[in-house]
Amino acid sequence: MLLSAARKAATDPRLQAKAREAYEQNAKPVIDQKAGELRQMATERPSGEHPARFAGRALKRLLDG
Repeated sequence: MLLSAARKAATDPRLQAKAREAYEQNAKPVIDQKAGELRQMATERPSGEHPARFAGRALKRLLDG
């Protein structure tokens, strides 16, 4: 029953429009900002740094906000 309701909601054009609007207003700006921060971190990364260390620093920075 719950899956049926989820399928109906997912195919409802009004709900899709609302979800798209919420994404554009709330999520997209944050995603774009974080992507820019990651790009900058990647350019500032020391060339000898181990990739796993960089990934750990990047993840910590993303999660800490």
